Amino acid sequence: MYHSVQDEPTRYANSIGTGIIHPTSMFTRQMELVSTRFNPVTIEEIRVFLNGGKPLPPRAVAVTFDDGYVDNSEVVAPILQRFGVRAAFYLTAALIGTKNPPWFCRLRHAFATVRKKQWILLTNRHPQCLTTAQDKNTALLTAFDLCASLAGDVLEQTVQTIEHGLDIEPLVTVSGLMMDWNQARSLQRAGHIVGCHTLTHPNVAHVAEGVARKELTISKRKLEDELGVPVLHFSYPHPALNPQWTRRTVAISKEAGYQTAVTTTPGVVRKGDDPHILTRIWTPRSEHEFMWNLECAFLRRHAQSAA
Repeated sequence: MYHSVQDEPTRYANSIGTGIIHPTSMFTRQMELVSTRFNPVTIEEIRVFLNGGKPLPPRAVAVTFDDGYVDNSEVVAPILQRFGVRAAFYLTAALIGTKNPPWFCRLRHAFATVRKKQWILLTNRHPQCLTTAQDKNTALLTAFDLCASLAGDVLEQTVQTIEHGLDIEPLVTVSGLMMDWNQARSLQRAGHIVGCHTLTHPNVAHVAEGVARKELTISKRKLEDELGVPVLHFSYPHPALNPQWTRRTVAISKEAGYQTAVTTTPGVVRKGDDPHILTRIWTPRSEHEFMWNLECAFLRRHAQSAA
């Protein structure tokens, strides 16, 4: 599971955040390992397997990207082509082709650049200290929890209120953090899967049922209109709060027409798994940890299958 790949991750510390960025050199090495020591497959091949179709090869690994950052097209795609790996790219539909950064990037920037010494919480009007870096991080996490349960216009208004209350210059990305529709179409033409990551990136387990349905259905329709093909694969956003999915959201994803949905819950896919709550593995940045995680995952799968 990936999000962003950059030559200089620290340049994006106050927007995307270095925690979900992989250096280009490391990602290149990881894709070399995937192509030579494992068998790369797509999420569509996993869907077929789970539905009783063609078995997966031994040591099958699927590569996925969430959010839809422009580097997925400009940096990631050429590396994948070099090693013959096809990935799944889950796009936040309302942000593609715009200059608008994701709301969590805007909040990260806001609390990293704020000069005020306190922030008045929107929920209870209590002041929260912003004196130290730890204070700012605590406040950021509070803001994440608040905004993760919002969507659409309400989410946008809340983020603007926070930015205004902190008296900061809002995050502006001249070239844009997100890919455009031509880049999304290019990924599709190259054989990659382009899937959906909702419309505005809320945690859909924490919004009203009608809002969740809108986030899953309108985003799917928008992607299909732009790409000209059915969009069958979905990824649950998990910006903050737990859980990230419920039986209600699974039902909504099925009703919307998605045939798979991936989560951030750690684990490997096994025969008999529900295709609408698929687990994934977080990808470390070092080669040793990367291989350790994958090898341990396969060992656990075989051990549990034999039990």
